[in-house]
Amino acid sequence: MTPALTDLYDELKRGRIYECNLRDPNWVLDGLQDGDTIYIDPRPAIIETLCHELLHRRFPRWSERRVTREARALLSRMGESELASWWRAYLKVRKKCRPVPVEDE
Repeated sequence: MTPALTDLYDELKRGRIYECNLRDPNWVLDGLQDGDTIYIDPRPAIIETLCHELLHRRFPRWSERRVTREARALLSRMGESELASWWRAYLKVRKKCRPVPVEDE
C-alpha cells in the first residue's frame, strides 16, 4: 500500500509537530517520531524529513528502509506549488521547543 499525499496531509494537520535541535552523540537526526509527537530539526530537508516522520507515525510497523523509500517517492511527485503548500502548512502547525536528547533504544 502506497500512501497518498492527502493521507499524509491529514496527518500533518493533526499537529503535535515541534521544531527543535535534536542532539545525539552517535547519530545525526533530521527528525524523530515519538508516539504522536514529531520533532523536526530545522535543516534544509524539512519537507522530506517531515514526510518521513509522518509516515512513521501513520504506518508504525513499516521498516526504516520502507519509510525512507516512500518519503522520497512522495517528495519526487510534489510540484513547486505542492511543496509551497506543505511548507505553509508546516509553518502553521509547528511549535518550537527545547533541544530533545535522543537515547539509544
